[in-house]
Amino acid sequence: MNNMDSFLDIIIFFAGAYLIFSAFMMKTRGEVASGFLGKDIDWKHVKEENKKAYIKIMIPANIIMGIIMIIMSLVFTFGDKLGLTGTGISILIAVALLFCIAYGAIIMNFQSKYLK
Repeated sequence: MNNMDSFLDIIIFFAGAYLIFSAFMMKTRGEVASGFLGKDIDWKHVKEENKKAYIKIMIPANIIMGIIMIIMSLVFTFGDKLGLTGTGISILIAVALLFCIAYGAIIMNFQSKYLK
């Protein structure tokens, strides 16, 4: 493992932690960080019941994706110790990409359903 791999693993870990933190903030404050919203969405003009429905759906999605990202970063970090080869790592990267695409599709679907 080289320094660039370690740096990317740290970024993935903290991105997962941020997803979990953002879910906590959604639950406690009832607000969604602007980075999670499309550019054409004005959170202040969304109906209150739509905000609550969107947050209710996105809290578990953020927690699940955050946990997945943290686990993947740890697997990537300790892949040598786990005996993962190049093929195994490639498969994990493909699975992680599929999870990211699915998460993005979920976000876009529910934003168009509740926030537009």
